[in-house]
Amino acid sequence: MRILILGASGGIGESLARALQGEGELVLVGRRIEVLKRLAEELGARAVRADLSQESEVQSLAEEVGAVDWLFHAVGVGGRATVHQVTVSLVEQMLTAHYLTAMWVLKYITLAPKGRAVFFGAYPQYVRVPGFAAYAAAKAALEAFVETARKELQRQGVQLIVVRMPAVATGLWAPLGGPPKNALSPAEAAWRVLQLVRRPEAPNLVEV
Repeated sequence: MRILILGASGGIGESLARALQGEGELVLVGRRIEVLKRLAEELGARAVRADLSQESEVQSLAEEVGAVDWLFHAVGVGGRATVHQVTVSLVEQMLTAHYLTAMWVLKYITLAPKGRAVFFGAYPQYVRVPGFAAYAAAKAALEAFVETARKELQRQGVQLIVVRMPAVATGLWAPLGGPPKNALSPAEAAWRVLQLVRRPEAPNLVEV
């Protein structure tokens, strides 16, 4: 079984990689190649540098890794601005990280028959709050895209799963002053995700 973890140098991605060690061929993808190499060496995995916001790099990644059985899109950034402060650059950053990367991934990465791809959405009630309009819009775009893509790809025998989670204590919160006090650890979040998406009849929308 080939498992592709996108954003493996981040908190959730790294924790997923550790939790899945020994369950198949692990391919760890991200932009920080030195971090990936250290993690890959520790886990007996393969590290591949790729900027998922670039279509050509995702296409090259797809050609390099071939068909995958499990795909985890653990990619994202955080940002905050009020309606009067928001900028085009912030909106573009949010949409690129959460939505555009997923679009290129589903366009090029081949999922094996009965393969599953897992994307991380967000509880609307948690993110549709003052200061997070750009972030909430990007997560909504991601979920809408995956829902629509699912209708096209399900005939190929693959499943696209959206996972909604409460706050997780990752680096995403650094520009926001740190995570909330009740945030899950990345390891706990990864464990909960895997418990749900591994089920033979896992739903298309999983809420942790």
